[in-house]
Amino acid sequence: MRRMMTCGLAMASMLLGLGDRADAAGQAVRFAHWVPTTHALHQGVEDWAKAVTADSKGTLEVQVFPAEQLGKARDHYDMVASGIADLALVVPGYTPGRFPIVSVLELPFLVPSAAQAAAPFDSWYRPLAPREMPEVTYCLGIVQEPGILHSRKPVTVPEDVEGMKLRPGSALVGRLFASMGASAVSISAPEAREAAARGVIDAATLAYGTLVSFGLDKVLNNHMDLPLYSVPVLYLANTRWYQGLSGDARAAVDAHCSVADAVRQSTAWGDWERAGRATLAGLPNQVFTTPDAAQRALWAETGKPFRTQWIADATAKGIDGAAALADLEAAIAAAPSPAGR
Repeated sequence: MRRMMTCGLAMASMLLGLGDRADAAGQAVRFAHWVPTTHALHQGVEDWAKAVTADSKGTLEVQVFPAEQLGKARDHYDMVASGIADLALVVPGYTPGRFPIVSVLELPFLVPSAAQAAAPFDSWYRPLAPREMPEVTYCLGIVQEPGILHSRKPVTVPEDVEGMKLRPGSALVGRLFASMGASAVSISAPEAREAAARGVIDAATLAYGTLVSFGLDKVLNNHMDLPLYSVPVLYLANTRWYQGLSGDARAAVDAHCSVADAVRQSTAWGDWERAGRATLAGLPNQVFTTPDAAQRALWAETGKPFRTQWIADATAKGIDGAAALADLEAAIAAAPSPAGR
């Protein structure tokens, strides 16, 4: 009995000590994401976590859980909504049809570059997020550098994709290529490498750096050099967790849930994605094709029905879809275009 009491007291003392150290280090915060640690998005999350931790005056300790440690990529919205994670990196397009407003970035040829579209998009979507995503608290929205078509065989015109099994970057992109005769295979980026190796897909849409990061260039070595679409990637917070933050903690989170942070993250990611093309250009067996003006016009024509559909879907959500799209397009066009992008 005495030995059991001694062990019990020792265990209690240890737990109290751990509690003291946890308090000293600040509240542990779980930030979940799904990309590998070699990806630019991971570095962005790490930098953001360190900045919030440093600015919280000891009240928070943001811990990053990368590479689907807490759940699959497509589940990250529900993970943060339910509290499995306090913060999460979310691609709305991984849950088709659920978030039609934010999917605007997927419209073909809307985004010239991540850096140019970042501030307009984050400013535009921030007031709309509570309407579309009431289960969570919006932090910021990152813009992907426009995605490219990568395939086993060369592609220059829409009819070339007929019969292909294609992993699209989003649901809208899947419908776009389905309209050309391709079969969309809805899988996340982390799942695409194995799917390509097994022959489940023979094409995919990704930006260059992401293609290299997931090793897809080893299978899909033909690249159509035509920016087709973008994808929004969001930092979202669990609402109960966010509302329970102390003054210093909330101030630190709010300071980094900003348009400026969205621009910084989008620009850094865009630079990394473009560097991926240079990496591929230096490798053997990588083939790049660039559609000419007439071929580009054919691609542009395929995207027109999806603008009309987006306007209808957004209007069904209670906003003026036509006006909202016009506002975003005008803001992107008016934004500065950084040199070299």
